[in-house]
Amino acid sequence: MKKRPSLLVASTLILIGSLAWFSFGCGKSSAPAKPTTTTTTSPGSAERTSFTEVTEQLDPGGNFFLYLGTAQWLEHLSTKVEGWRTTVTAMPDLKPADAANVNKAFDLVNHLIKDSGIETISGVGMSSVEIEKGMFHNKMLLHHYSGSGDGFLWKLCGQEPHALTGLDLLPANTALATFSDVDMQLLWKVTQDEVAQSGFPQAQEFLQKLPVEFEKKTKLKWDVLVKSLGGEFGFVLTLNESNTIPIPLPGAALTIPEPGLLIVLKVNDDTIFNRIDQELKANPQIVSVEQAGLKMRTMPVPLPFIGMLRPTLASSGGYLFIASSDELVNEALAVKSGKSPGLKGTAEFKHLAQNMPTQGNQFTYMSERFGRVLVEVQQQAISGPLAKSGMAQSQWMQSLFHNHPAFAYSVGANTPQGCFTVGNGSQSFANMALLPAVAVPAMLSAIAIPNFVKARSTSQQNACINNLRQLDAAKNQWALEAGKKATDVPTKENLLPFLSKWPTCPAGGTYTLGPVGETPKCSVATHELP
Repeated sequence: MKKRPSLLVASTLILIGSLAWFSFGCGKSSAPAKPTTTTTTSPGSAERTSFTEVTEQLDPGGNFFLYLGTAQWLEHLSTKVEGWRTTVTAMPDLKPADAANVNKAFDLVNHLIKDSGIETISGVGMSSVEIEKGMFHNKMLLHHYSGSGDGFLWKLCGQEPHALTGLDLLPANTALATFSDVDMQLLWKVTQDEVAQSGFPQAQEFLQKLPVEFEKKTKLKWDVLVKSLGGEFGFVLTLNESNTIPIPLPGAALTIPEPGLLIVLKVNDDTIFNRIDQELKANPQIVSVEQAGLKMRTMPVPLPFIGMLRPTLASSGGYLFIASSDELVNEALAVKSGKSPGLKGTAEFKHLAQNMPTQGNQFTYMSERFGRVLVEVQQQAISGPLAKSGMAQSQWMQSLFHNHPAFAYSVGANTPQGCFTVGNGSQSFANMALLPAVAVPAMLSAIAIPNFVKARSTSQQNACINNLRQLDAAKNQWALEAGKKATDVPTKENLLPFLSKWPTCPAGGTYTLGPVGETPKCSVATHELP
């Protein structure tokens, strides 16, 4: 058996030698041939692609570089949809009413395709370069040719890139933040136009009633609300390392830095603040602050175990703030006024912001501290219920997840050539491309395995209780036939004639029969007769 590989190699060499013999003159001597090199010319593309326009925006030489031309799929998409309409409406036995609804649906899809600008997407590009150990510079471009970005798809998330003023509101202990341009007036207009062209009276009726119902419930006109929004939305999560709070988990409690939440809306006026303020005036516990350039309302919550929870509404400098505490609003305003350096002054942010654009339409920041807390919660959530069950799946589940805290900072901009995002972070696109293949099954397992453990435990408990009922019935039958008293204790041999077989606990517990007047017991604490 050990000689077979050698024979195979020898046979292969003989075959190669024979081919060479016949190919070069059957053994005739000749001068050794000079080595030759062959070059091939790549044929040019028969159709226009955005390869050059996209790839010149990316960084070559890293561990990930991708270009995907989408023009062949998306160009004239509405025409292709019309072809599908013909196929669907040609189905036999299609009722006239159903055919009418099918046509309306296709009309709606066609309007959306044409108005959105999705047909102008010409390509997608992505690249990742490791700029230092453990940190990658990532780029992604959703491309359209210059002059083609007229659809609402390209306009909803901002027009011209601008200074990232949201960064000027972030306290130094910011762990997670995201700010984005959102043109609500354009979104509402697009919704109205598309529904009006849809041909579905139910959708039109719903959209007509929406502003009326909104006004009834909020006492605020819908159009006034939409016009008051300034086109930018932000979400901020802070972590206070100097104070911690417990997070209850199954079988344990995890202590994490005290979180703070801040929602920021850019506004054109105080419409929203004034309306909420009217409702708050009826509450005597509200703490009001009226200062130059600041209006703030705070409701203290006497629950110390929650931490510094003081729901706060504030208006200042063209922004509406909804926060978990007035302290967080004051911190944000101190950063904005320059009294506090904030996140931009921290070493971590400066490190992540190197070679990053200073203008855009949206940005996202995630600190390593936030990634570390996520890892701790993740490990505790996975190991808690599984470790108690004594299952090896706990270690297996933990091995599927990264134990290194993630961190990232990215900026997105609406450019003349499409939506362009640049970021620095701990993950390369190469890692993220493989992530779903591992993370999705892992998350499903994280959900399924604890549930399986619980289901198995419940099944074992029910089976054991059924065994105890059989033993109890056998004891009573034995006592009746043998004339025993409630204090008499039977043996296993006494009860076997009244059972088809001796029951055993599926969880490995042991049974104690006890006197006739008492129910039998199992050594597993949760396995007992009612």
